[in-house]
Amino acid sequence: MNPIDIINYLPKLGLVVVVMGLVECTRQGLGYLQRKRAKQVIRHVIFFPDKKIACKNFFDEIQGCSMVSCDFSHTKTGFKHLLSYLKSAKKSIDIAVYCISCFEIADVVLQRHKVGVRVRVITDLSMEAAFGSQNHRFMKDGIRVQTNKPPFLMHHKFVIIDDEVLCFGSFNWTSQAVTGNNESVVVTNDRWVVEPFCAEFKKLWLETKPDN
Repeated sequence: MNPIDIINYLPKLGLVVVVMGLVECTRQGLGYLQRKRAKQVIRHVIFFPDKKIACKNFFDEIQGCSMVSCDFSHTKTGFKHLLSYLKSAKKSIDIAVYCISCFEIADVVLQRHKVGVRVRVITDLSMEAAFGSQNHRFMKDGIRVQTNKPPFLMHHKFVIIDDEVLCFGSFNWTSQAVTGNNESVVVTNDRWVVEPFCAEFKKLWLETKPDN
């Protein structure tokens, strides 16, 4: 290639470089948008018991806690974290928990139900008449509650929020589990973990239908 040919070729080469640069910038930009839109990965482990109960006024009231000396916690407890996941539900809450007697958790579930979130509950038949059972509150407000058939237990302790977030572990929904027992709850939105639990809940829901 002689010097004149090189001179004539330079504008074309520059155009190719510019196009390649634009393609790369577009690729990088799309990658950034995809990463930005991707949901934050949740891998949260909560241990109980909580040393103190969270201060309701501090977290729930606009003016906060006005008490000079407050015996409750002003830092976010494990229980408060768990409640915040339940409060985040926008479409559905599927509950499979052996024993449900903690009224604070029931309050949050009922609040979500009242704003249109679909709630389904599966619990153990032997716990239906347990002291403090919240089943009657759920059913009174129109939440469908189903129980297993004896002699074996429905011993799961998990909840699925919006078919995307799973909370599971040893934690029964009792006040004793919050401030007394050594318990654990794992929270994740990992599809490899969430989807089998969704399938298990669907299976149990069909098995515990009253007409089965």
